[in-house]
Amino acid sequence: MKQIFYRVLVLLAGVCISACSAPEKPGVEEQRVFRITHADSSGQMFSEIWTGHKLDSLDFLDSLGAQQISSEYFDKAMHMSDSRFSAVSFSQLLQQFKLKRGEDAVLLNCFDDYQGILSLNDIHRYDLRLATKIKLAFLSFKPDWLNPLLILVPDGKHPPFQERFLTANIRELKFVRLNDYYAPLERIAGSSVEAREGLEVFKNNCLFCHSLKGRGGNKGVRLLEVYGFSNDGDRKKFLTDFKKFHHKDNADKQDIEQFVNQEKLERIIDYLKNFGDQVF
Repeated sequence: MKQIFYRVLVLLAGVCISACSAPEKPGVEEQRVFRITHADSSGQMFSEIWTGHKLDSLDFLDSLGAQQISSEYFDKAMHMSDSRFSAVSFSQLLQQFKLKRGEDAVLLNCFDDYQGILSLNDIHRYDLRLATKIKLAFLSFKPDWLNPLLILVPDGKHPPFQERFLTANIRELKFVRLNDYYAPLERIAGSSVEAREGLEVFKNNCLFCHSLKGRGGNKGVRLLEVYGFSNDGDRKKFLTDFKKFHHKDNADKQDIEQFVNQEKLERIIDYLKNFGDQVF
């Protein structure tokens, strides 16, 4: 079964994205290197590396359940319509592994330093898919980060509306334990109700770009190096900067403002204030 899975991964590595308004660039798939990190039969962690190249046996991928689907969830989040995808069941791929260390989540490391994370429970509960091809409607604008592999919510499933379910440009799948991953951030939140609420919002929408305590992605700035959240002026500047960049018309089409309202921003600040003057 493992050999079959790795053959699937090689096939996935040859994925492409297309939009009627913009032809794809040739040769991109040959430059992409993918990996999956997991435990072997003895419980030791290792990484299996595979590289993208063109294969003509796409019927094999179809035989494992690749489907042409739409996603109202994606279109709503991206302010698009009529997007179409070729997608594989994430749950079906994960069935190929026997997890021996209590892993209950998949870390999604991306080519652009974005880092997503999904619990295995959410993957199964919402029947999440891995999109291997993306076709946008005519004249739709494609931001640079919108590349396969893409996490996709299929129609008929209704997870919370969060940035968490839109991870794209994935280069590595890595099995982890949620408690271990979030432990450094949980300690900072302490017992404050407001700070803990802020941490939950940050985990679901912000951590993927703005790392804290060695967790999360590095696509965005390190907030604690830019803002002093114990300072009134810096807190106001943070709110202003957030609204300037994270609205629906920003160049990257990352409309985080649709997921994080004013009240949630205040809770995020309550959490980030807890870092105080510590150095990270």
